[in-house]
Amino acid sequence: MLPERARLCVALALALFANACATTSASGSTDERPRVASSLPDFELNSVAGDSFRLSDHLGRDVILLSFWATWCEPCKTEMPHLDRMYRAHKDKGFLVVAISMDDPSTAMQVAPFVHESGYEFPVLLDPNSQAANLYNTHKSAPYTVIIGRDGKIAQESAGFEPAAAKLLEERIEKLLAGT
Repeated sequence: MLPERARLCVALALALFANACATTSASGSTDERPRVASSLPDFELNSVAGDSFRLSDHLGRDVILLSFWATWCEPCKTEMPHLDRMYRAHKDKGFLVVAISMDDPSTAMQVAPFVHESGYEFPVLLDPNSQAANLYNTHKSAPYTVIIGRDGKIAQESAGFEPAAAKLLEERIEKLLAGT
């Protein structure tokens, strides 16, 4: 028999676990889409629009493309329109592009104007302390792409961008969206 204190700890842990496993929609009802347990590390960053973005809110639901980029990176700026086109074409199927700026304080003020001028629809996050980059782009490569499937696992990682490879990237996204 467990001591009273241990029983309370077990009961609290079970209650917290049950609460963490239940997701609710804005209306307060339980979300019917299954969540996939993921061992991927979570992060929370603000977007250039001022919204908060938490990776764990999308794991197990969407096919996620994390794109690490910077305003000083010409290949990054070449890649962004391709990502925006793919996002617009597939967002209704559960595809999410998340661009994560690796700009340091000397160039960070250029991020929002660049994004607004370009008209990108996907979230563009600011990572001033390299929180996400330390988790998913340890070499700090730019551009650097991480694709996460609906199973909550990394499906692909790649450094650099070649316009000729954009079609192959989109085919990979389409396969993940189709569940293959």
